[in-house]
Parts: sequence; C-alpha cells; structure tokens
Amino acid sequence: MGTVEKPPFLSLRWRLTLPLFGIALVVATLGAFVLGQNLGGSFEGPQMNLLRQSSQGISTQAAVVYERDRTEAQRIAFTAGVAEAAVNRSANDLQPILESSARLAGLDSVAVTDVAGMEILGLRRTQQGEVITYAISVDTDLRLQSVVRSVLDEGFVGASGLLQTPSGVMVYTAVPLTSADTRIGVVLVGRQLDTLLAELKTYGAVELALYGSDGALMDSTVMAAGQSAETAQMPISQFQEALTASDNLMVRTVNLNSAPYQAAYFPLRYGPETLGVLGAFALDSVPAMTQSGRQLTGLVLATLTAAVLVGLFVALNYQVIFRLAQVSTVAQALSKGELSARTQMQPTDELGAAGHALDQFALAVQKRQDAMRLMLRRQRREAEYLMNALEALPDGVVVQDAEGRVMVMNERARDLLGSQPDFSSTELDQLKLAFPATMGTAVAPGLYLLGDPRRLERNGRLLNAQAAALTNFASERVGTVFLMRDVTHEVRREQMHELLLKRLEQDVQTPLSSVVRQEALTYPLSETARSLSRHAVALQKLIGEMREMTLPDMPSLREQRPLHLDTLVWRVANEWRQVAIAAGLTLEVTIEKRGLWVLGDERRLRWAIGNLLDNAIKYTLPGGKLTLEVNGEHQGSAMMRVRDNGVGILADELPHVFTRYFRGTPTTPDGQIIRVPGMGQGLTSAKQIFDTHGGQIQIKSRPGVGSAVYFLLPLTAGIGYELPQFEGDSDALEGETVRLPEKQPLNRP
Repeated sequence: MGTVEKPPFLSLRWRLTLPLFGIALVVATLGAFVLGQNLGGSFEGPQMNLLRQSSQGISTQAAVVYERDRTEAQRIAFTAGVAEAAVNRSANDLQPILESSARLAGLDSVAVTDVAGMEILGLRRTQQGEVITYAISVDTDLRLQSVVRSVLDEGFVGASGLLQTPSGVMVYTAVPLTSADTRIGVVLVGRQLDTLLAELKTYGAVELALYGSDGALMDSTVMAAGQSAETAQMPISQFQEALTASDNLMVRTVNLNSAPYQAAYFPLRYGPETLGVLGAFALDSVPAMTQSGRQLTGLVLATLTAAVLVGLFVALNYQVIFRLAQVSTVAQALSKGELSARTQMQPTDELGAAGHALDQFALAVQKRQDAMRLMLRRQRREAEYLMNALEALPDGVVVQDAEGRVMVMNERARDLLGSQPDFSSTELDQLKLAFPATMGTAVAPGLYLLGDPRRLERNGRLLNAQAAALTNFASERVGTVFLMRDVTHEVRREQMHELLLKRLEQDVQTPLSSVVRQEALTYPLSETARSLSRHAVALQKLIGEMREMTLPDMPSLREQRPLHLDTLVWRVANEWRQVAIAAGLTLEVTIEKRGLWVLGDERRLRWAIGNLLDNAIKYTLPGGKLTLEVNGEHQGSAMMRVRDNGVGILADELPHVFTRYFRGTPTTPDGQIIRVPGMGQGLTSAKQIFDTHGGQIQIKSRPGVGSAVYFLLPLTAGIGYELPQFEGDSDALEGETVRLPEKQPLNRP
C-alpha cells in the first residue's frame, strides 16, 4: 500500500493577508494624503481621543458591572431556601438570606417577586453615619415594570432597567427564579444610579450625565453649579440620533461654567437593555475642526471604507467563506449528535488545519462515546452485583437520596418495614427525626454516623437501627443509609436474664450491704469485721461476674459518647472508696493532665477500671495503699495506671492473668495463701472492654512489692454531644477520697 503524499501547505498569510496588506497600505496612503491636503493638521484633537477612549472604557465597565450584578442575582436565586420561601411567599424566611447577600455584595437593593410580578420581599439600603440598615417593603406591584416582564414574559436569563424608588433612581438587574425547571418568580439586585455613574466615571477623565427616554437629565456627575440648559435637557431629535449611533460618537460643543467642552453622546448599554443616552464631557483644549473639514473627512473615510469592504468581501468569499461555511455545517451537525459528519479537508493552510482538526475531534468523541457505552454496561453489571450482595445480607439496608426518596431497599428491609416507597408514610419517619442532623464519627470514606443506634418496635418486632450520612468528594451530604436488624429474641432473652440476676443481687446484696455499712461506722475494723466485709464485697463481685459472663468474646459497646476522663476517674474512685476503707486501705487519685476526653461506653469502662481496683483491694494487706492515676497522653491515647503495694503476682503466673477462669495463688510474705471468692474472669473481661475501645492493657508485678496495671484509652474531642455537667468545681466529685498533690513525683514499679 503506497504512501499518500500530502498536498503542500500554503499559509493564508501569503494567500490572503499579504494582498490585503497591500490594499490597506495604498488606501491608508491615499487617505493620509487627502486629509493632509484638506486639514493641514491632525485629524483629531486630544480631547477626541480622550472621549473615544473614555466611551469605550465606560461601555466595557458597564458590561462588567452588569455581569457582576447578574452573577450576584443568580447566586441569590440558587441559594438554598430562596425558592422554597418564594413558593410559600414567606417574607420572614427570605429576609435573613437577602440581607446577608446584600451586605456581603454591597448591594443597594435586592428584591424577590412571585411569578405574577408582585413583590414578596424587598430590601433597600439606608445609612445613617456608619450604621447601615435595610428598609423592608412587601407586596409592591412590579408587574408592569419592563425589567420584570422581560424575565417573566420573554424568558430572559438576565434583564436590566431603571426604577424610581423613595431613595432615588435605582438600576436593577433581574434573573429568573426557578424551582424544578419551572419559573416561579424574579430576583432583582439594584444599585443607585449616582453610584453607578460615579463608578463609570473612574474609567475616564470626563464628567458624565445620563438622559432618559424623553431627553430629560436623570442624573449627572457634573457639579450643580456647572449645569446649564444644554446639559439639563436634550432635544428628542438629538436623543434619538445619539441612541442609534453605534460605531461613531455624536460629538457636540457645550459650555459649562463659561468654558468650552466637547460632549460625546452614546447609548449606555447595561446588559441586554439600553438605559438611555450617556453624555461624556471633556474640556476642549484644542480648537475644533471646521465644518467643511469634518464633512470632507467623513466623505473620504466613507468612500475608502466602502472600497476596502468590497475588496475584503470579494477576497474572503473566494478564499475563506466557502470553506468556513463547510466547517460551520459540520460543526452544527456534530452539535446535533451526527458524529459521522466530516469536512474531509486537508491541512493545507490554517483553515484546512481547522477543518481537519474538527474531523479528528469528531473521531475522538465517537470513540469516547463508544467507551462510555461500555462503561455504562459495566456499571449496570456492578449495580446488579451490589444488589445481590445487599440481598445476601442478614440486615435490612435502605439508602435515601438528599430529597428523602428511597433509592435502594433490600428484601430484608422490605420484610422489616414493608415496601413503602417513602419513609414519610411509615413509622420510620419518627426514627429518622430522632437522629441528629450533625454528622459524627467517620466509619468509612464518605460515610459518617448520625448519632447512636436507635431501637424501635414495628409489627410486633424490635428493630435495632443505625443511620449514617453519605457525602460526596466535596464533603456535601448527598443521602442517608439506614441499617436495621431484628433483635427481638436477643432483647427479650437479655431482659429475662437481667431480671433474674437483679433479683439474685437484691436477695444477696441487701443484708450484706447493711452489715458492711454497720461495721464501717467504727474504725479501725476488727479482723472478723474486715474479713466479713471483704467476703461481702467478693460475693457482690461474684454476682457481677455472673452477669458479665453473658458477654461474647468481644463485648459490644451500647452507648458510646465522649467521656470527661477526670469525671470518670473520680466516679470510679468514689465507688470503691468505702470498700478500700473497709479493707483498711488508702485509695488515692492523681491526675497529671486534666481535661482529657475519651470515647466509650461509660458503664463498661467504669466496670473495667473498678475491676482493677477490686483486684488491688483483694490482694493488698491492711494498712496498704493503692492509687488510680491519669499520667497524661501519648500518641493520641490517655495513659492510666492502677498501683498497689500488695502481695504481687508470681513470675510464672503473670503470663496467664488474662486467661479466662485462671486463678493464681497469691501468697503473703509469711507464706499464707490469700483465698478470695471469684470465677477468674474479671481481668479477661476488663481486657476485652479495653480492646473493644481500641485501648491496651499491661500488668507489671513483683511478689512482695506490689503490682501496677497500665492501660491506654484513645482520646477524642469533647464536642458534638450534649454531656451532663456538674455544678461547681471538680472537687465536689472527690468526696472523702484523698487526692495527691499534682506535682508529686510518681515512683513507677
């Protein structure tokens, strides 16, 4: 297969630009000759250049100001809550939104109308000294205003116009307010006319005056003393002439304060509307041309311009227009989805290269469209796989979008809730309201828990439900996931078990507690009373261990929340204070760093720490001391310790202390074995609780010296939950427990 030879590339610079340059050079030379013969000087004075540059800059800036106001109006129209308030005609809901937007954007006025053009709420800026407020107006009839009708009747995406307000003439920019692709009203933002003229004036060293449709002066930056009949009123004929002048400025000579000024009049375009004729006044520092010179100049320029345009038309029609039409036709076909359209042009010049590039673009789009079809098919398969996985789950799963519509519901969820399409028509709506709107802990990328699990009853069954918020890459909430499980049998079995143990605890604990309290009134206790107290506490602990035996290997955390570690430590210490006193021991608390927070189940943590104190009490002889310490933080965890100077743990028994049902042989220095009731699972359950909270536990011990239990709990921030607070300072929690000085050094074993 032979190689196709590419045609030679000849740039349009040589095909078109060079001939046109020669024509333009000849025309410019002849024009300069004629003007030089007839005028004998420069064509325009400095003031004419100033007026032309100023008019161009003012027109450009007017377009910039309009786009800025239109963008602000669109931002308000798309602000959350504006459309809903407009539909409900709720001025109270609109006021904070509009006032906030007006203050941030420095607007003089902002208003929202309904679909008929009646004002729902309007704000107008007022200022007294440095205090800025916004006057409120409602139900103003704006139906006949052209700026409103342009949006409502003609469907303009942006319109502008002048309105007379109590504070003066206001320039308004309006955009449509829509809801679900339906036009429901208009959003208007406005600025004072004098403010607009002052801003436009900064783009030219000229004075400005705006004339209305009847030629009357509407506003001006000219000093009042300098105004004259020539600036206060414009004849209708002159107004019409200036209004239709698009390419050439209409220039007149006027007198202000007995000084000659050159005045240029041109239409002030503000968005799609013309607000009127704007006059720009510049001091005439150079004598004007004679009238005959102006006429001759206009004739010459008109002739030369016509000749150049004819030549350009012929050249462009021959070299460019035909191929441009071909490129345009193919581009329009591609825009309609006809991806097979091609120009079949070769890159022999810039225009041919553009057509060839368009063909390559169409080919790339077609390939991408084919790839997207394959991707969609793959996504459908993945969606089917996902639904199959959800259907295989034992739990009910429901996914809602941001509007509350059910997007996904597996068969288990239908069985638990019924196949209602919307939660608002089921009892689950109450559960949905029970969850907080604030997102909590992140459990996966883009998935945040909404509060704690909730339990509800439906169709005679108890359901355990958890809600989580779905977010996109911009951290915006896009939906909600509900996970539900039928816990009827587990809850009822747990209730019966709890009732049985509670009755057993009451039957055993009541007489023993009275004995302990009675004996504790005298100190020191007799050895018999102390032994009786220890056995009473051990029996109570045995009942508690019987209750904890129902825990699985990894206990569940029912009610996790941020816990103030100082408060948690003092509560545990005060619970075991009387037990330590009854055993003839001193219980001390030391907190090296205050204000730490941990996330956890308070009941479980109090039980686990209390179990450590209970072991220290049981295996410490009378007269001994134990301490509960918070030693600060390390790598995001709170460091804590329970120390005692008891009998300690034998070296060969230390590796087995966390084994369930393991009972060691604690021995006093004189060789007596300490025997206390128990089932050998306290430390095992405590370790499981710390592990479930993401913490760690470790024991160090020396026989005859004492033991130290080190444990870590992950820190959290004390926000996002409403926590119970205690009145007064933290000393009110201490009771009679001895508190160590904060600066006292700790001797770690």
